[in-house]
Amino acid sequence: RVELRRSSSMPDFGTNSVIDEYRAAALLGLPLPELRWFSRMLGLGHKQENGSCAQVVFTYEELKQLSCEAAASDE
Repeated sequence: RVELRRSSSMPDFGTNSVIDEYRAAALLGLPLPELRWFSRMLGLGHKQENGSCAQVVFTYEELKQLSCEAAASDE
């Protein structure tokens, strides 16, 4: 029997984890303008305020939805 345990160095990708739009575009293999277009059309992503600047971030569930929609539009 093999037992897998998460090491303390592995990140926790829980439901509260978010990823910024630049990393999201890289992970999905989309140019940033195309990711932004899909995001607006599907109503996914939200602004996260960090002091004086704001950025668009996505949850991993939103990335999954973006990926499915981008793949479907490519067919």
